[in-house]
Amino acid sequence: MKAFKFLIMALIFFVAGFFVGQGYQGTSFNQPADNQISQQPEKITLVIQFTETEAIEIQNIEPAAGQTVLGLLEAEAQKNGLALKTKDYGDLGVLVEGIGDVLNGQDNKYWQYFVDGEQVMIGAGQSKLKGGERVEWRFQASEF
Repeated sequence: MKAFKFLIMALIFFVAGFFVGQGYQGTSFNQPADNQISQQPEKITLVIQFTETEAIEIQNIEPAAGQTVLGLLEAEAQKNGLALKTKDYGDLGVLVEGIGDVLNGQDNKYWQYFVDGEQVMIGAGQSKLKGGERVEWRFQASEF
């Protein structure tokens, strides 16, 4: 008889422990781990520097998946009614020849782009954005 009571009490403790354990696991089991939480990419800032004193800055741009520096410029130029002149050189890529009424070659200056302050040495159509970057198009004399 004592063995039967011991077995019943052990079964009660086991069942109670099971339900208490499930209660604690339920809250964390249904939530993704910190490294699995999908985060929105940070917003992008686009600066178009016409002269040392004249610039346009567009902030809080939502990056599109797979967007390039050129794609960003094209999209924002269209949204903001800004003329954009480009020329496709085939395998060499697309060259920005003019933004607004400022065209390459004026005063021996050309449109060049920078990402987070660094001049990027690949075509703007191949330079992909991740989010959080500051993209600058500067009209200045080329160092090359």
